Amino acid sequence: MNAPAPTRHDRRRLRTRQLLAQSTLDLILEKGYDAITIQDITERADLGRGTFYLHFRDKEEVVWTMFRESFEKLEQEAHRKIDRSTPQAEYYGLLNIYNHAANNRDVYRLMFGRQGSAMLTARVQDLLAETILYDIRTTPLPPDVDFHLPEEFEAQLLTGILSRLLFWWLETPNDYTAVQMAAMTYRAIYRREAPSVHAHRRPTTASPP
Repeated sequence: MNAPAPTRHDRRRLRTRQLLAQSTLDLILEKGYDAITIQDITERADLGRGTFYLHFRDKEEVVWTMFRESFEKLEQEAHRKIDRSTPQAEYYGLLNIYNHAANNRDVYRLMFGRQGSAMLTARVQDLLAETILYDIRTTPLPPDVDFHLPEEFEAQLLTGILSRLLFWWLETPNDYTAVQMAAMTYRAIYRREAPSVHAHRRPTTASPP
């Protein structure tokens, strides 16, 4: 059955949540996570503090909710599209994450960059580790690849690699695309070429500021 159409109240509530989320995101990118307050957010959104607390507990919940909801949609879509028995399915999983980061650059910068918080980074790393562990358990490895390691250890290792690469990619001036980042990551981890051979062409990297 189709879900009922959202009511006027539902649409107004969603718009308010989106306004609060965008105001929070803009302020953190301008001033840094630790520097902003709930008062700053509500003033930017032109809403009362009471309205904020109807939707969120604190500023951390605002940012975390934005990321979690977006990432969960990404995973659901990936599980519909990617056949886990497809050769090199791991590459397409990496590509999904890099594409998601490219399309949500500001949110990822909050999670992994200098303007965010260690607590948010830890939460998103936990989510990534859970996702990677699920993929490890449901995706058969290539016949010639065997890490001979506990699955939980593999998940934590890959999370650390991916977290650092996302931070470097988003915070350092460079011209690498999501396809190139996924291909290089896949090659570094699995020691085999990614499906998109053209992705290995090294772009011209911008000089540091």
